[in-house]
Amino acid sequence: MSFHLLIPVVPLYVTRIGVGEAAVGLILGTFAFSSMLWRPLAGWLADRHGRRPLVILGTAVFAVAALGYSVVGGLGAFLVLRFFHGIGMGFGPTAASTVVADVAPAARRGEAMGVFGLTATTGLAFAPYAAIEVFERWGPHAVFALSAAVGLAAVALAWAIPETRPPELPAPPPISASSLVSRGALAPSLVLFTLFVSWGGVMSFVALFAREAGLGNPGLFFTVFAVTVLVARTQAGPLSDRFGRRLVVVPALLAAALAMATLARAASPGDLVLAAVLYGVGFGGGQPALMAMATDRVPAAERGRAMGTYFTLWELGISCGSVLLGLLVARAGYAAMWWTAAAVAGVGAAACLPELTRRRG
Repeated sequence: MSFHLLIPVVPLYVTRIGVGEAAVGLILGTFAFSSMLWRPLAGWLADRHGRRPLVILGTAVFAVAALGYSVVGGLGAFLVLRFFHGIGMGFGPTAASTVVADVAPAARRGEAMGVFGLTATTGLAFAPYAAIEVFERWGPHAVFALSAAVGLAAVALAWAIPETRPPELPAPPPISASSLVSRGALAPSLVLFTLFVSWGGVMSFVALFAREAGLGNPGLFFTVFAVTVLVARTQAGPLSDRFGRRLVVVPALLAAALAMATLARAASPGDLVLAAVLYGVGFGGGQPALMAMATDRVPAAERGRAMGTYFTLWELGISCGSVLLGLLVARAGYAAMWWTAAAVAGVGAAACLPELTRRRG
């Protein structure tokens, strides 16, 4: 929730102080790039030293970084702050997802990953909408203070989490390029990348796009999206446990592609809502199934690195989406950007189809 409060406000704030739209993508993409850099190390550390310290560290960074938005100014300072903020995302969720993999029964891992995702989605259901309301009534600094307060509450909750790394597990090999990456988790992580390219565009530009196109409060997109994700996650995890991960992943990616196509042609608040519903189905269905697939393919001693690999491609997708789609907005406009995001998600769906065909045969 601390992070989701900032999603619609940061783009509006930085454009208010004179930063152009292309730079917005760079600022938001820096956060994802920083998170991506720290994810592999976080996975290795979780396998070697445990999960709990990293969960606490990640939430503490979130609390401190939120206060920084009120004091920085200019593009360079924002980039430094976003890089620091990304450290929290790199360590905290990577370790927390490994905790879930530790405690979840293998036969219900998809369901467990869906429940884990619901906690973040619950905050997303109302935080962006509330953030816009606070922004318009009391200004951006009130939103930043609220985000920091929620971050402090997260630190207190993180402190209560027990260590879940089984003590009998062997330590990972010394740090190297190969030991930081889980090969078993790489294929589902690459598919995830195609989904999160669009998420980078959504986080960076939906607020600006909705305002420019006269589609109403952009927080409405995130609220409808989050509510849809809440519903989709409750169904997608158990379905992937029962019928297989790909039978959930392919329709989910196609729904995400259709959502981006809907945004490309959006002309009314109703179109914005429809895109949010479709994207919620795609995001809520695909993400937990892919996360479960990544942990299915590795032994218990490699779960941290599997989650590090998974979230590295997650952040790489967001970073590419934020930066490259931002450049595309500046050159060709929003419609071209949304169509490009749709095509990338379609590639991810197509990548899973041959495997589905072989299994059916």
